[in-house]
Parts: sequence; structure tokens; C-alpha cells
Amino acid sequence: MKFSLVDRDKPIITVKAKVNGKGPFDFAVDTGASVTALSKQLAQKLEISDNRDTHKKGHTCCGEIDAAMASVRSVEVGDTEVRDIQVALMDLTSFSKMLKIDLTGIIGYSFMKDYKVLIDYPNAQIFFQKP
Repeated sequence: MKFSLVDRDKPIITVKAKVNGKGPFDFAVDTGASVTALSKQLAQKLEISDNRDTHKKGHTCCGEIDAAMASVRSVEVGDTEVRDIQVALMDLTSFSKMLKIDLTGIIGYSFMKDYKVLIDYPNAQIFFQKP
């Protein structure tokens, strides 16, 4: 699947992803993120609500952030689909401002954990392969 770089000074990989079959939306791929995340705005648009009593504070490169967990039926990147996945719902406004894009989600470990992830920077492609 093709990806985009925000710019060469900030080599953040962005991909088009679908959530519950809807989209595509702009997601960053973050190999250091433990969980896949959706912006609160996207969750509201897709009528995804958080699980009760799952509100937590987390730490990111942009500082402390509030998050709540939710379940979604599927997240798809290209032809790779992960079903019944737990995602964090969080405000991604600070990330969007920093990256200068309208970021609606983050692909994290919870999506990538069952795949070998190959990133081909010269050809701007990312592959998720079953080991």
C-alpha cells in the first residue's frame, strides 16, 4: 500500500484507513504507539462510544492526553483488515497542528502486532505481512 510522508524533515508515515467499513481517513503509522487510536471527532462521526470506566491519562510526544477505550468491528489499511480491535479515543488536535494535517487516527501496535511490517521509504510503500 502506498503511504505519504508529511515532509522529509518530519518523516511521519500517513495512510488511508477505513473504520467499520467507512472512510478512508488519514491515519499516522506509529510503531511506538501501543494502541491504535481514533480522534474523538471521528468516533463521534462514526457513532463509536467509549467503554464505561476506561478513561485514562496517557503521555505522548505532545504532552499528557486523555483517552478512553472503545471496540470497533474493523480497521482496514489497504487490503489488511484487523477485526474486533480495541482502540483509544483521544483528542488528536495537537498532533494535527504539529503535523499540519487533519489526522483522524493512529495505527499502533494493536493493529500491527500480528504482522511483519515492511516500510519501503524510497518507493513510499508499507506492507503488512502475516509471518
